[in-house]
Amino acid sequence: MCKGYDGNNIYQLLSKSLPVKSSLLELGSGGGLDIEYLKRVYSITGSDLSDAFLNVCKAKHPDVPFLKLNVQKLEVNELYDCIYSNKVLHHLTREELKASLFQQASILTSKGLIAHSFWLGDTDEEMNGLLFTYYNPDELISIISQSYDVVSTLSYQEFEEDDSLFVVARIKEV
Repeated sequence: MCKGYDGNNIYQLLSKSLPVKSSLLELGSGGGLDIEYLKRVYSITGSDLSDAFLNVCKAKHPDVPFLKLNVQKLEVNELYDCIYSNKVLHHLTREELKASLFQQASILTSKGLIAHSFWLGDTDEEMNGLLFTYYNPDELISIISQSYDVVSTLSYQEFEEDDSLFVVARIKEV
């Protein structure tokens, strides 16, 4: 699915809000496609729930620390300037996404950011035992805005025109 992947559009948007060398936790590193760029710019920690993906990432990127994390629990011992994911949180139900976003706020620094990409669409589906939750942009922004102030968004094409949305949002000040 990722053949020919080029994340420059979302990296550029992220760089407008997140200073170089900021601490960044990537949720769902998968095969590690984004890490190559992210580790050059930020102080990155990768993560995944899959041991197989963690082993691949550790072999490809021995200079990057990796954690085995469940995106719903996020049990970590430090705070991050940014939590990033690329097409990971769509495996959660809407209620699980809300809970994950709330949990993410608890491991961000006081002015921390989230930066996540999502699939856009109007129907949910299951493929190979995995849930794919699709959002319309207004619904997604509404969910994120419960805990965050949206800084910027980018609608882009991964397979079809405007099938994806990247959202950068800052934790709301208490």
